[in-house]
Amino acid sequence: MQPALAVERPDTAAPQPGIPARIGRFVVGEEIGRGSNGVVYAATDPVLGRDIAIKAIPLDPLNPAQRGVEAGFLQEAKMAAGLNHPSIVTVFDAGRTDSIAYIAMERLHGSDLHHWLAANRPMSPEGAAALIARVSDAVHFAHRRGLIHRDIKPSNIFLSRDLKPKVLDFGIALAQGKQGNADEPPKLIGTPNYMSPEQALGRPLDARSDVFSIGAILYEVITGHRAFDGANVDEILTKVVKVDPPPLADWRPDISPVMGEIVFRALAKNPANRYQTAAQLRNDLAAYAGRPAPPGTSPPGEAHPEAQPVSPDPAGRGPLIATACAIVGLSLTFAFWYWSHRGEVDAAAAAATPSATPSPAPAAPLPEAAAPGPATARPAGANASDASGAGPGKSLGNHLADATPAAAAKHAPHKPARPPAPPPPPPPPEAGTLSLAVVPWGQVYVDGNDMGVSPPLNRLNLPAGVHQVEVRNGAAPAFHAQVTVEPGRTFVLQHRF
Repeated sequence: MQPALAVERPDTAAPQPGIPARIGRFVVGEEIGRGSNGVVYAATDPVLGRDIAIKAIPLDPLNPAQRGVEAGFLQEAKMAAGLNHPSIVTVFDAGRTDSIAYIAMERLHGSDLHHWLAANRPMSPEGAAALIARVSDAVHFAHRRGLIHRDIKPSNIFLSRDLKPKVLDFGIALAQGKQGNADEPPKLIGTPNYMSPEQALGRPLDARSDVFSIGAILYEVITGHRAFDGANVDEILTKVVKVDPPPLADWRPDISPVMGEIVFRALAKNPANRYQTAAQLRNDLAAYAGRPAPPGTSPPGEAHPEAQPVSPDPAGRGPLIATACAIVGLSLTFAFWYWSHRGEVDAAAAAATPSATPSPAPAAPLPEAAAPGPATARPAGANASDASGAGPGKSLGNHLADATPAAAAKHAPHKPARPPAPPPPPPPPEAGTLSLAVVPWGQVYVDGNDMGVSPPLNRLNLPAGVHQVEVRNGAAPAFHAQVTVEPGRTFVLQHRF
């Protein structure tokens, strides 16, 4: 028996009669969205005075199947309400009336990733890495609380106007370890283009299934093409299970091999070869996104050492890339040194040519004011006119062997002294460490700069001195602190919202 497949349906629904003036305690405004099962309204919470969005589905008491829809809908609210994370939509309330069930959640301004991709060009690799790292962190947060999303796809990732993501729709989320009744036929729940091979085969799922879905989205965000596509569901699922997508470089030759390795590992068919947690994927993406942007134009496929993933390379290709980069770097360094010192190298080579007299005489060091460069011992009998101009027939070694520094200076050719070297730049201020312990989470700002979300952020290296720290958590009052960082020491900052 072929497993049943719940596929994504068109975003249309039967029009509902009118817009209610109130839903629960909330004052309803305009309709802002419509999906396969219901409608989304803009509304206001008169008690707290904030704008919200209300997702509502119609209820039909005469339809027995409606009870299951209502139960799943309210289960979504319950699951999402327990996930307090900056990249997961916040749920404020849920309930039902005689005619609808509803979820009241934070009002978002922007568009979902599906529509964003349709209207925009693919993102830069660094931008895509930064975006999907936040998504991975949100999904890992849900995994740590025992939930597998099972339907990670672009339309379930909402982008704010500053392109920060919010993961939506935990309506089909599954508690880890609860895979349903073994006597029931397997059901494929999700969207074919983004489901994992084990999900397509109706097998038990764990957190690695969501990792695969995130990898498929990352591929699409970078290339502008779906990793798995086809004319029908069967063709798509066959590719998901058996066919690897084309390499990133086929679509964008400028993509670094490092990003190719990250996507390759996230999309491994065998879960054992995949990132084992969404946190591992997040870490590699964050490391990649944090690398400095290449100046000007970079050679296609250039791998930047600072962009190497922090997780092990399952294909074993990371050391080869690092070795090649090291060889190229050493070659360029030597070439630059040679051309900038070519005159000195040629002079040294000429001075090192053996003469008829094999035994060299020791040479006294030249005073810096008289010497055009570092003093070089020359073989006895070498003509002084070769380099010093001391006079024909004189050996520079013999001429200076018994000479005092003053005499050496007298006989040395007159050349202007080199200008003094500029003073070295002042050393950078010594750094200290700020250790963060924020519960449950907080967006951290230091001296007005957004440093990221804690957790996972738990340590910051800061210049010694006084810093202003602000930590925000949604609508909760922000936490402010002034910390003094001392060189080589750790300052611990704790706060619970």
